[in-house]
Amino acid sequence: MAEVCGEVRRGPWASFHGLFCSGSERASFPSGALSGLRGPPGPPGRPGPLGGSGASNQLGRLVVWGLLSLLIGACIAAQPPQPRSTIRTRGALRGLNLPPTQGTTYAGAFQPGVYNFDYTDADLARVRAAGFEALRLPINVATALDGPSLERLAGFFEAMGNRGIICFFDTREVGQGTHGDGRPGNLDLFVQAWAAVGRRFAHLPEIRFELFNEPFGYPRTPAGAREYLAHMRQVMEDAQLPVERCVLDGLGYADDLASVVRAGWEGELAYHFYPNWLADGERTQERVSNRVQQDLRGLGRRVTLTEFGANLGLGEQYELYTPDGSSASGDRNALRGLHDALRALRRAGEGVAGSFHWHGWHNGDSYDFLDEANWGGAAKVMAIQGDS
Repeated sequence: MAEVCGEVRRGPWASFHGLFCSGSERASFPSGALSGLRGPPGPPGRPGPLGGSGASNQLGRLVVWGLLSLLIGACIAAQPPQPRSTIRTRGALRGLNLPPTQGTTYAGAFQPGVYNFDYTDADLARVRAAGFEALRLPINVATALDGPSLERLAGFFEAMGNRGIICFFDTREVGQGTHGDGRPGNLDLFVQAWAAVGRRFAHLPEIRFELFNEPFGYPRTPAGAREYLAHMRQVMEDAQLPVERCVLDGLGYADDLASVVRAGWEGELAYHFYPNWLADGERTQERVSNRVQQDLRGLGRRVTLTEFGANLGLGEQYELYTPDGSSASGDRNALRGLHDALRALRRAGEGVAGSFHWHGWHNGDSYDFLDEANWGGAAKVMAIQGDS
């Protein structure tokens, strides 16, 4: 028997390979059936590229090539559509955060009550035109338990092909900082909120659930990581969320992934990066790159950068190297160093699953991707995502 299966993994030949070469079954033909499969004739006395000699087998070649073409075409047409995994296997997902349109982009998501989302169809069209493929959208308890709000979020996702992340943000209580206390508070309400979200988006497998944004209220210790993981697992179980669609932030400001992994989490991870992750004086391109690589090494496509950002309004400076590590150069070096790190990880076969820039609310601040004044930083963001 003559085997015709090889290591075909990409392009239209992949459908042929998958139909006839899956598992231990391989397409085969009786010995000699492919003997007429030869290349075009070479010069007299010399074989053609596939072993032919002269024109004696030309008719046989044409017949066999014709039959194979029909067979391959039928295979491709008959190949059933495959469900898409929640984890991308080719290319890093290019995403954008759409915060609530209230307060500031720094603190608005931590305000109590149902969020305001004043994004229009034109806004979403601009997001798509910029090259983004997915959204990260916030919820709190009040928003998750408000039916019209969930429908509005569903409409945003639909406009982007139903790809993205829903993330739960803490609510600031009296006496707390602008970002709350870094813990989910009332776990019963936390579960109710996620149960409502899980039911509404159950049929959309490419929308993932980032259970809690920046859990800085848990100590950066083994015990703190175990407590955090125990709370998140309780939410998954009680809210009946599919574990494979759940994403856990690293401890702290989503920058300590290693502690969560050591505590026993084997699923997807969310990482955040901003210039102030390094102290003033240490914000060089090299130090940023080394920090990010150290944080992400060995985790690969388990990781999605669900937030990253910096001042985008520095024009052409993002293309200029500086050894300065002060805060004056911190925004430029944060993006340059992050870019360098993600390229290095990708070259090493440890590229991330995707990234979501903060942010896409066109409010004119320095992180606003859509503001024309921020063209230089916006171009750098797209380069970072393209090279991830």
